[in-house]
Amino acid sequence: MVLALNTVSGQVSDVSPKMLVHPHFGKYLVPVEEGTKSYNPEMYKGGTVEEKVAQKSKLGNLLSILKSDNEKETEAEEVTEAEETPQPDIDIEDEN
Repeated sequence: MVLALNTVSGQVSDVSPKMLVHPHFGKYLVPVEEGTKSYNPEMYKGGTVEEKVAQKSKLGNLLSILKSDNEKETEAEEVTEAEETPQPDIDIEDEN
């Protein structure tokens, strides 16, 4: 038996390996790692394996864009903070 996610219902269960290559059911079953839990049915949006892969790649692209934007903001903040940090005035007086 293989642990698989049903991409329509979001449920995870053991299925026969033959089901993963079945002409119909193979479109909706994805093998998952041991310990993977089912999704909450009220919050899960179903779809085919191809739709889920497309969503995941779109999400990955979006996250990489957001990450690069965040890194740019962090670099800009570091530069701004360095410019705004006052340098201490140190007056050295001779006591002789």
